[in-house]
Amino acid sequence: MPLKQTIIFFFFIYSLQLFAQSDKRYELKSISFEGNKSFSSSSLSEVIFSHPTPWWFWKFLHSFSSLGKEPVFFDSSNIQTDLTQLKRFYNSNGFFESKFDYEYDVDSSGRKIDLKYIIDENRPAVFGKLELSGFNILPLPRLNDINENFAVDTTKRFSQNIIQSNTKKAINNLQNNGYMFVRLDSTIIIKDTLFNKANTNIYFSLGNRYKIDTVLINKTGIGAVLVRDDLLRNISGLKKDEYYSIDQLGSSQARLYRTGLFNSVTVSGDGKDTTDSKVPVIVTGNIGMLNEFAPEVIFNNQDNAFNTGLGFSYTKKNFLGDARKITISTSFAAADIYKYDFRSLVNHFSFTDTTLQGYADARIVIDQPYMFGKPIFGTWATYITDDKTDLYNNTVYGSKLTLDFEMPTFTFINNLSTSYTLEQSNELFRNYGDIQSNIFISDIAVDASSTTADNILFPTEGHNLSFHIEEANSLPYLLDKLFKEELPAALFYKIVLTDSYYFPLDEDKSSILAAKFKIGNIQIFLGDFSGVPIDRSFYAGGSNSIRGWAANDLTPVGSQQVIGIEGKSDKGGTFLMEGSFELRKRFLENLGFALFVDYGNTWLGHDQFRWDGVAVATGFGFRYYTPVAPVRIDLGFKFYDPNASGTDGTTRETFIWNNWDRHFFNNMVLQIGLGEAY
Repeated sequence: MPLKQTIIFFFFIYSLQLFAQSDKRYELKSISFEGNKSFSSSSLSEVIFSHPTPWWFWKFLHSFSSLGKEPVFFDSSNIQTDLTQLKRFYNSNGFFESKFDYEYDVDSSGRKIDLKYIIDENRPAVFGKLELSGFNILPLPRLNDINENFAVDTTKRFSQNIIQSNTKKAINNLQNNGYMFVRLDSTIIIKDTLFNKANTNIYFSLGNRYKIDTVLINKTGIGAVLVRDDLLRNISGLKKDEYYSIDQLGSSQARLYRTGLFNSVTVSGDGKDTTDSKVPVIVTGNIGMLNEFAPEVIFNNQDNAFNTGLGFSYTKKNFLGDARKITISTSFAAADIYKYDFRSLVNHFSFTDTTLQGYADARIVIDQPYMFGKPIFGTWATYITDDKTDLYNNTVYGSKLTLDFEMPTFTFINNLSTSYTLEQSNELFRNYGDIQSNIFISDIAVDASSTTADNILFPTEGHNLSFHIEEANSLPYLLDKLFKEELPAALFYKIVLTDSYYFPLDEDKSSILAAKFKIGNIQIFLGDFSGVPIDRSFYAGGSNSIRGWAANDLTPVGSQQVIGIEGKSDKGGTFLMEGSFELRKRFLENLGFALFVDYGNTWLGHDQFRWDGVAVATGFGFRYYTPVAPVRIDLGFKFYDPNASGTDGTTRETFIWNNWDRHFFNNMVLQIGLGEAY
């Protein structure tokens, strides 16, 4: 047989053998773990290389499209890799004497295999002696800070993750105090099997301590020649002879980017040009066009509703110099548009019709990034806003000055702002013959927050704590009393406290328990509730509130004889209490689901609060995690309704099983949102 034909014949036979072998392959149906008392099976599944074959639906999609996933076949060569990964994982968590084995069951008829890893954890080691090397020249106060960073409970199980986290904190501490070249040389863990301890030696290379020499500006782009270098130096807030700080460089970069002048900007130390313990800092940025026209598509969760709409804005940057920015914008958005009857909307549209609900807004905003020689971000806004719901129409004419103060990163309160507002609210109540009320207020407010959450899109641990307090009308009250004019309708203050916590339930932080509690009170000390604008009162219900009720559908039942308070309060309430527990699970990178319980309500005063008046909603939701924000769909059910309508027209408390409609979807409230609920 000729050589060419021989080669073709050989490859033909070899291909047949490969086909026959692939035909005999077994799918890896499941992977389970036995003996894992300290770690969940889901956590261990993330450690190993092998993964079970996907759900049949994903395989079906993959069979005719690029969607879904292909089947996974059993490969015995992966077992040793998995055992090595498990051993490494257990070692890093103090289980130095752990042992591993495996077994698998073969389903010949179904051509599937169930793989099981058997684990003998044995007793874990605890933290032992910790020695740090390389800090001989470190000042004593800084050395004490480093030692505090590495303080561990010697009765707790050893964890390499804790050592790595503490090491990272120590390096960050030093880089924020001039030691820009500090690095970790090595970490040696000594296993003391006699006393069952893990002793750790960590070696650092400290390097010299540096101060800032000068701030160099390297700007490019269309608008570069129109922005002064000394202005950018002032906005950066970096001073000569200050100790080099990596956090300060980050804050400086954020401050510069916030001006809106830059398409891109970086602030970094020039480590190649250090002399005599001095280092230059370089601001490198591209400055774009200083005049911008921008259309906008709106998606937000303002006022606990999912709003969709359009907007347009004109922005002039470096307005009158000093990196000042002026923006003229207009926008409108419809609330919960997926609930509309569009045929009725077209046939009956008018200003007073309630088919279309949402808001329209027009405003002029001036931003000043650097005020009083300090890194204080100032904003002055003048605006007209019209809010339209099925209960009221509220047109607001206002002007607001806001000052945002930059806080040091190590303080508990890391965001602080103050504001002064003048507003005229023209309120029209639909349920009372379109009665109109005009309210003017002068308002001073303070907002403070503490944020330690580790991720904006999917927070897995930490907290978000915010505090808002405002006082209305004291200034016009004093002026009116001084000049003996008509006194304002009401003097009041408003306080709102919101706290959210996040607790990881597994090692890979894909399962999270989130909890929220919010409480607010409006105290009126002159006048009555009719003098409090609608946009200052409390409502509950909606996609970011109690999800078993539509947006702002939970309002008090009261008896105060003021506008909007005859039976159900169209003006909302003066006391709010609400909270939530939510179990979140993220999988396949971009997908997730949630189970939640929401509770709360509004009342006409804290003295009207009753536990049997607290509404409770339960439900579940789905998440799709985009690079911008999670897209959220929640299905909420009224588990306990304190104001359910009885057959006689009265209200009464009722549980879900006493008020269940035979049409399933009539019991459900669909909520759509961007971002997590809190």
